[in-house]
Amino acid sequence: MTPSTFTWRFKLILKKNGLPEKLNVHSLRHSNASLLIANGADVATVAGLLGHSQPSTTLDIYTHAFDKNKKAASEALQRGLDI
Repeated sequence: MTPSTFTWRFKLILKKNGLPEKLNVHSLRHSNASLLIANGADVATVAGLLGHSQPSTTLDIYTHAFDKNKKAASEALQRGLDI
C-alpha cells in the first residue's frame, strides 16, 4: 500500500467514525494503549501490541495511565471506608 493510499483510507476511516481528521496513527496508538492500561490490561500484553521489546518501555511511556488508576483506586477505597 502506498503512503497516499494509506493516508486516504485512514482519513476515510476517521470520517466514517466521526473522528477529527487531524488525528494521526501515532495519536490513536497512544490513546489505545492508554485506554488498555487504564482498563486493566496486562502491561506485557500492551507492550507486545505496541511492538515494545520490553514492558519497561511501555511503563516509562504510559506512567500517566497507571497514576490515574492508582488515584481512582484510592478514591474508591476512601468512599468504601467512608473517609
